[in-house]
Amino acid sequence: MKQRIHYLKNISVLKGAGIPTAASAKENAAAPEGSSAARGGSCQGCPGTLYVASPDADFKALTESGVPFVVYVDTLADNAGTFFDGAKYVLEGEGEFDPEDFDPEELEKIYRRLKKIPWDILETDRCVIKETSPDDLDEFYRIYADPDITSFTEDLMERSEEEKYTENYRDLIYEIYDHGIWTVIKKDTGEIIGRAGLDERAGFDTPELGFVIGKAWQKQGYAYEVCGAILSWAAENDIHEIMSLTEKENSKAVNLLKKLGFSEGNPVSIGTSEYVRFNFAVK
Repeated sequence: MKQRIHYLKNISVLKGAGIPTAASAKENAAAPEGSSAARGGSCQGCPGTLYVASPDADFKALTESGVPFVVYVDTLADNAGTFFDGAKYVLEGEGEFDPEDFDPEELEKIYRRLKKIPWDILETDRCVIKETSPDDLDEFYRIYADPDITSFTEDLMERSEEEKYTENYRDLIYEIYDHGIWTVIKKDTGEIIGRAGLDERAGFDTPELGFVIGKAWQKQGYAYEVCGAILSWAAENDIHEIMSLTEKENSKAVNLLKKLGFSEGNPVSIGTSEYVRFNFAVK
């Protein structure tokens, strides 16, 4: 999906082991558009800047300063293949760093990951699906307040625990697997109407389709529309098999899974709970 908003505005190469200053931000921001310097700035004085550090940079100091940075390694140099403790992302190329050698969408994604800005996943006719952020929790609590929602879905945790879980989920699921449970937004109103996506359930090696649509938006085809789009997204992203676990009594979920093309498999026991495993072969 083409990102609706691009947050990365500038790319600036750090010199040596220094930390960018407000003065350098002002200088870089004033550079002519299209110049290499115009890709520069500072997170302190010029939002939207990704810094490119050399292998000899002080990564601890950069991290503590809040500067969003990557390390660039010249593969022709001696330090190619070196592990850089404290650096979250490492880019490799030949010779001096040139942003034209890298996919702009990947650089945008790196910047968003470092700045904790949600990534847009896909669009349907009526919805936008994006990564979840703590800002979405108020709406989730409203949706989950309806007892019909939590009759077959695990309830949210206490607020501080849910916030911590959401932050950790980005680092441990989104970044590692490049998928997860996402936020569903209704395009025409901007309302958050639920959650859906491909989760990683402990003890299973197949991504699991999960979905929750708020009661006010049920029986309008949103779950089918969103989940169908997620299955198509999976096909485009080299995911070959998807499962979904649900209680047999959850007739709404069972009917939706069958409508989507899932086949009913064997029962699964998790703790004291019994589920039916539904399977989908991605084509």
